[in-house]
Amino acid sequence: MKLKLAAGEQVIVRTRSHHRILIPALVSFLVTLAVMSFLLGYITRGSQPEWIQHYSYIGTFLVWAGGLLSLVFGSLRPLLAWANRITYLTNLRIVQKNFLGAPHPLVIPLGLVTEAQMRQSKVQEISGAGDLAISHGAYGQQQRTKLKDMPDVARFHPVVVEELAAYRRSAAAQHAAQQGEASRPYEFDHGTHYA
Repeated sequence: MKLKLAAGEQVIVRTRSHHRILIPALVSFLVTLAVMSFLLGYITRGSQPEWIQHYSYIGTFLVWAGGLLSLVFGSLRPLLAWANRITYLTNLRIVQKNFLGAPHPLVIPLGLVTEAQMRQSKVQEISGAGDLAISHGAYGQQQRTKLKDMPDVARFHPVVVEELAAYRRSAAAQHAAQQGEASRPYEFDHGTHYA
């Protein structure tokens, strides 16, 4: 699903969160496989007491059920959430939207943005990722929205600031043009005569 653009709107950057946020999902996947392998090998071992061997099918079922739940919630769900969420920077707004799921995207018009700050933790610095804290609002109602784990944030942040400055220059030029038209006196054409 593509982003619907307004007249004169252009996409400057299209990205998703940095892939480093998938590291916990990968660790969960590997740990789950290791624990499942150990438990399945332990339960089905031939040297187990007879009552454990007799009920090993129940243990095997429980290990598989727990392992599959852990894989779904610990690995598959974060992977799908990462792949599903896209961030767009256009010349008019910042949009975060999902391909599937929540139908209402996060939309921040550049005209309401008052500040964009870059923040990086030590772990994020290693991979080049970072968070963008966007302050926005109007009429004294300010909000802060955090765009988490943006990739190559050292280049993305200046692009956001540059687009914000370009938007402000364009809005100021439009406002000045409107003020100029409003202050110009109404001119009569004295050469036209009506009978």
